[in-house]
Amino acid sequence: MADTIMVAVDGEPEHRAALDWAAARAAWMPARLELIHVVERSFSDSGEQSGRMLTLAGRALVAEEERYALRRARAALHLEHADADPARAEPEIRSRVLFGHAGRDVVAASAGALLLVVGTPPAARTQRALAGSIAARVASAAACTVVAVPHGWRGHGRGIVVGVDGEPPTGPAVDFAGDEAARLGEPLVVVYAGYAVGAVRNGRRAAGPAATDDARGRIVTAAADRALRRHPGLVVRARVVEAAASDGLVSEARGARMLVLGTHDRRGVKRVVLGSVGHDVLLRARLPVVIARAVAVSPSSGPAPA
Repeated sequence: MADTIMVAVDGEPEHRAALDWAAARAAWMPARLELIHVVERSFSDSGEQSGRMLTLAGRALVAEEERYALRRARAALHLEHADADPARAEPEIRSRVLFGHAGRDVVAASAGALLLVVGTPPAARTQRALAGSIAARVASAAACTVVAVPHGWRGHGRGIVVGVDGEPPTGPAVDFAGDEAARLGEPLVVVYAGYAVGAVRNGRRAAGPAATDDARGRIVTAAADRALRRHPGLVVRARVVEAAASDGLVSEARGARMLVLGTHDRRGVKRVVLGSVGHDVLLRARLPVVIARAVAVSPSSGPAPA
């Protein structure tokens, strides 16, 4: 399934931004598109299978979403126009209906996929308890790179922003972001958001803008150099933002097309925790947020999204 893009669907028309994103990406790469719908199991349910009516309803739901995804993929390929390239085939679309719990079963389904695409709730809903927790859990525990697309996203914005901190997960994030910027012909902005911690001076540790031994500039420069080695000629800007990490990343990503972050790929119980910065960004950002993993294959070339 290495050429598969998975997308979680719930049948709500206002939640189709993630499906729009995934269908267009599957068409451009090309890749197989697989729709996943989970019929939630309540504590009162008995047995391992859903009831007949729930099963039929779930199948009807994904059938409608398949038809919608095919229309979106055709639009992305311009197959509805007379001058469409006949060599470009529309993507294969499959679907699965699962009975269980959305977070757990979507994570399990992601094994072997290239990308997993999920929707995230509007900003107003993220202020309520547990809002967005499923998306955050999926992003932390999935076996592949995850793209979280806010409901209502319409593909606007320009430029790709990648957050770096000098840790090993920076590499896959910079590679994914650089590939995406090169594919779209747009600039890449490498951002370190956080406060400086300097060397010890006169028995005190310098902090803030006056720090004299600030590694942040070296970190963003190294990341920018990595992107340029991979894509010579790419327009890359490096920025150090004096702010709390999540605040700085969300602020720098405003008006961009995508924000890319790395993940430490924790094991065991820690793996269900994305980390405070990633979790906060995922809930607050109003653009697609990519949680890039080293196992992911970077997207191939293709036209820019609508």
